[in-house]
Amino acid sequence: MLVTVLGLAACGLPDEGRTQVVDDASVPYELLDAGESPTRPDVDAPTVPRHAPMVFWTRADRVLVPAAVDLSCAQTTIDVVRGLLEALASSPRDSDRDARLGSAIPPAAQLTLVGVDDRTAEVELDPLAIGDAERLPLAVGQVVLSVTSAPGVDAVRFVTSGETVDLPLPGGALATGSATAEDYATLLPDRLAADGIDGVGLGCDTPDP
Repeated sequence: MLVTVLGLAACGLPDEGRTQVVDDASVPYELLDAGESPTRPDVDAPTVPRHAPMVFWTRADRVLVPAAVDLSCAQTTIDVVRGLLEALASSPRDSDRDARLGSAIPPAAQLTLVGVDDRTAEVELDPLAIGDAERLPLAVGQVVLSVTSAPGVDAVRFVTSGETVDLPLPGGALATGSATAEDYATLLPDRLAADGIDGVGLGCDTPDP
């Protein structure tokens, strides 16, 4: 299967292993300079229901924080994932905007669920719709963290026109194939990054296969 790099040129990149470290000069978004790295003040994430699906929005300091969404873990996996993608595509609600939360996903971006197989959700995304390459890790992180809060979903794989898309990770690496919430933990507030989403009871419990 052909593989497309989300927002990056695939030519010249190594193809061994799931995570590939790209040379600094090849990274078009400024995530490698320590002065530009996201900061995570030692504050708690906003209060959200425990053991429930959630959507992740951006904060001004380039941190992703969870917010409540009108979905339930009792719904089917497909319905929850579709609802989460619709919420992300619709931009934050007024209450979230009042909390100064935003999104790296522009309204023009279309997020479509292709299917869920072996606990991996496949999402159609046109990387050109994101626009600003610096926002790509945040935008992808929003989708991965949100979708993996659904019941029965542990990872997310992106496709464009039927081709698998490599995912930009924080720090400049690339995840080939699929990504998990752990891959984007460095974009979370300190408490969530330290304890993990599962550790603080966020998201749906993963049922046994």
